[in-house]
Amino acid sequence: MKSIVSMMVLVFSLLASVNGFAEERTITGEATVIPQYLDIKGEKAKFNEYRDIHTGVTGDFGLQYEKGNYYIDLFGKDVGRKDQRYELLGGKWGSFKYDFKYDEIPHNFTTNAKTFYTGFGGANLTYQPQPPSTFLPNSNFTTWNSFDYSVQRRDASAGLKLDLFKPFFFDASVSKETRKGIYPLGVAGTSPGGISIELPAPIDYVTDNLKLAAGYTQGPLHLSLNYIYTTFLNQNSNLNFKNPATADISATTDTLTMAPNNDYYKLAFKGAVKLPWNSKFNADLGTGRSSSSANLSNSFATDVTAAASNIGIQGRSGITLNNNVFNGKVDSQNANLVLTSNPLYFLDGKVFYRYNQTQNKSTQIATTDPLLAPTVLNNQSVLFDYSTYKYGGQLGFKLPMSFYTTAAYTRANTSRKRPDIPSYNDDLFEAELRWSGVDWMVARGGYERLHRRADFHAPEVTGPGDPNVIENYIRRYDAASKDSYTWKANLDFFPVENMTLSAGYKWRDVPYSDTTLGLLSKTSNEWHLDANYLIAKRVSLFGYFDFEYAKLNQKQRNFTSGTTANPGLPPTPTDFNWTATETDKNYAYGLGSDVYAIPKKLTFKLQYSYIKSRGYVDYTYLLGINPLPPTRTQDNIDNTSLDNYVLNYFLVKATYNPIKALSLSLGYAYEKYVYDDAQYNGYQNVPLSPAGGTLGFLTGAYANQGYRANLYFASASYLF
Repeated sequence: MKSIVSMMVLVFSLLASVNGFAEERTITGEATVIPQYLDIKGEKAKFNEYRDIHTGVTGDFGLQYEKGNYYIDLFGKDVGRKDQRYELLGGKWGSFKYDFKYDEIPHNFTTNAKTFYTGFGGANLTYQPQPPSTFLPNSNFTTWNSFDYSVQRRDASAGLKLDLFKPFFFDASVSKETRKGIYPLGVAGTSPGGISIELPAPIDYVTDNLKLAAGYTQGPLHLSLNYIYTTFLNQNSNLNFKNPATADISATTDTLTMAPNNDYYKLAFKGAVKLPWNSKFNADLGTGRSSSSANLSNSFATDVTAAASNIGIQGRSGITLNNNVFNGKVDSQNANLVLTSNPLYFLDGKVFYRYNQTQNKSTQIATTDPLLAPTVLNNQSVLFDYSTYKYGGQLGFKLPMSFYTTAAYTRANTSRKRPDIPSYNDDLFEAELRWSGVDWMVARGGYERLHRRADFHAPEVTGPGDPNVIENYIRRYDAASKDSYTWKANLDFFPVENMTLSAGYKWRDVPYSDTTLGLLSKTSNEWHLDANYLIAKRVSLFGYFDFEYAKLNQKQRNFTSGTTANPGLPPTPTDFNWTATETDKNYAYGLGSDVYAIPKKLTFKLQYSYIKSRGYVDYTYLLGINPLPPTRTQDNIDNTSLDNYVLNYFLVKATYNPIKALSLSLGYAYEKYVYDDAQYNGYQNVPLSPAGGTLGFLTGAYANQGYRANLYFASASYLF
């Protein structure tokens, strides 16, 4: 709020300073007061995931001041809420302008989460064991501490643009963003007992940004030099916690490395020049660097210079790092060149070239585990480098009978430092045909094909028993060879005055041609329909319908050793292939009407929307003649609840304008959200194994996300 107070002081100072000018001044504005009452049952955090609606009074305001060539605009929205926003704009036409902005937005995850830890919200989590155990916490979660998973972002910025010295210009802006709160962080169970835990991890980030730009604009030439500098500071570089999976918690505090402090800068040149034949050339060149530093020491490993090792989650010591400090440094370069031209009235086109590269110069971390191979390097991190270049062109033709067509081709070559697929090439072909031969309709159709070929490198294996044998058959879908085919069509109708209809369809098929294990194919169908109609200037009707049907097919391998990793081997009860077909159906529709009962006096608004998503996974064990494991069938292993949800929304509102400057509204909104997912159905804070053993200690993050809300609101707005 200090930023808001400072902003208001500045506003009145500026208003006072311009009073000395002789020109006539004008002040206009608007003020709105919004009292509201919220009745909600269920998860309040999901209802207010990125907003702040609650019982109370809020409001908006706007103020515009002009005097000669000088102006000041001040706006505020959702005053006093956690999603409030303020903006101040001002300047002198043709000379300079400035802006000050302040914005808040919450991200609410879960309310009334529970943890056995004390110190949550900070970087040190601890607890006392529950006797007779010497390391397990109290399993009665009803006695645990309650808190909310939520992160609040606040962003304040200021900018100045000078045009006093035309054709030269100068821009400068600074901003500060803070994020504070708690978010869930999971630690998977290892040993003893396979206990998993959920940690309330602290968020306390500060990001400072500086942007500078200077340039020249006159006639056919535009040139600019831009500089960006960003610093990120995390007040909690490590999260220290007592771990119930460690038998001797009095001797061990485990540590997780959090987001490291880092710096980033980018220097860029942008230029554009107009050329003959109605052409233009644009260039964007840049170079940047990001750097960071993080301490990697934790209870899993100790620096090679340390005198002794700690006991970690796995109850072992002696794992060493070649360096317990990671210094990150990544350099990047980019180039973007585009030439556009419209030499003839029936012909336009463009050619382009884009290049992006990163060079990773960070510390390369290696680990050694004496139980696996004493004094021998076991694992060395791979520094990720990336480079890609694209080139291509597009041509557009105006054809007889009101047809217009475009055709485009793009070639992309990508190289990445990764062991399985270090490079791949893309050929993208696009075509579209548009017809506008009548005043009441525009029709469009298009086709797109992406052809990707990946350079797969088989892994090095020590022998047939090496588990890496499976890597010969797996293809990661993000870079694997594939073909993508897309057809789309759209019709826009204007059959009568004040009516608009739009209908569209898109079909996509993506087969992964070289994949044996992994994602095999994706297909999707999408339909949409939109309609608007104004009847006799009194009733406005609108509606929409969207539907998407998508299917993903994958094949994987269950095996017990490297010798049985080959998916071509005959199946056994322990070594077999399995497939999964995931089906997603999403559809939404909405209807609404604005009824101008008394034009410019009384308006009624009705609106209803319905959104439903349903996911289903059909698993199949390819066991051949071998029997399924006890209690399992090909039907009961399927997942019928995969990210299923239904959202209903209804709004009714009446607005009355007794005079031109005053607007009064009264309304009611209803919202219901039902969530159904196998991951969270039957959620337990302390899940148990069939034998009664403790499997984990969970906080309730994302559990029970459904809600039902009734919102009653009114508003009064006055123009002056």
